[in-house]
Amino acid sequence: MNRHDRLHAALRGGNPDRVPVSAWGHWYLREMSAEAFADVMVEFQQRYDWDFCKLHARASYHAEGFGFRHRPSTRADTVHETLHSPIATPQDWRKLRPLPLSTPALAEQLQAIDLVKRALGDAVPVIMTVFLPLDIAYKLSDKNGAMLAEHIHADEEAVASALGVFTETFVPFIEAVVKRGVDGIYFSTKWANAHRLTEPHYRRLARPFDLAMIEAAKSLPCNLLHLCEDGIYLDALSDYPVAGFHWESQTKGNPSPGTALKRLPGHAAVAGGVDPYTLAHGRPAEVRMKAEDAIRQADGRRFVLGPGCSILTAATPHENLQALRDASRS
Repeated sequence: MNRHDRLHAALRGGNPDRVPVSAWGHWYLREMSAEAFADVMVEFQQRYDWDFCKLHARASYHAEGFGFRHRPSTRADTVHETLHSPIATPQDWRKLRPLPLSTPALAEQLQAIDLVKRALGDAVPVIMTVFLPLDIAYKLSDKNGAMLAEHIHADEEAVASALGVFTETFVPFIEAVVKRGVDGIYFSTKWANAHRLTEPHYRRLARPFDLAMIEAAKSLPCNLLHLCEDGIYLDALSDYPVAGFHWESQTKGNPSPGTALKRLPGHAAVAGGVDPYTLAHGRPAEVRMKAEDAIRQADGRRFVLGPGCSILTAATPHENLQALRDASRS
């Protein structure tokens, strides 16, 4: 099988010749321009011969056009320093307006996709990262979850108006990404878990906006939904129209791959398997053991092997990434 056939078979419940595998993480020193970001994505893909290239863009690209500012990091292991967030009061959410595709941060990402596609050609599936609206709000507030929760409690309509603005901005962005020939969108949220909102509250506030963004990518065969942190609401979001669900399965309170496959609809796949801490600090044998256990739980079907969340790129040794890749070929 080629990479496309293998990934499609895994995500559609077919019989891939082996489990597809990939990895991704932030390259803080090389994610600040389209050219540098595209170069590191291509280098990482070609070094490990991953089954797909997951474009792990800097998180702040979603928020920069709305007034979020940061100072680029000078260390490979350190996130960029926040200089300004435009959100301080609930009323600030009402001041936001939709952004055009010409917004520099958005145009930069579209250019990066073009560069990656040109370098990799059609042989490698490409999946782009886009945060869902409530996660964009979290980033715009400088990841101040307590403040965002307070604003939701004080004036939920104000926050909801901002989620509408984010949706109006990113639906056209997703449509532009689709036109560039990617294979899927990796939708991500940190707010669909027990530490943020109750399950009914998340569904009431976030679901309509989530689904509007996912709908914009419905023509793509490899859309994934990442549920970040522990205590995830997998069952509540199991009807989201994506090909697969991704989370850190070795975090307390989250289901294992085998357990999740019994709970998810018959068409849905699971992605993940090895936690970023083991990838960064464990031995290659430990990485391989966890990877092979996850593959066994899924019986080699409806499963995509990878990290449970972003790898720590500056701390993760080559030998451990090689072990992750080799586990899929065993």
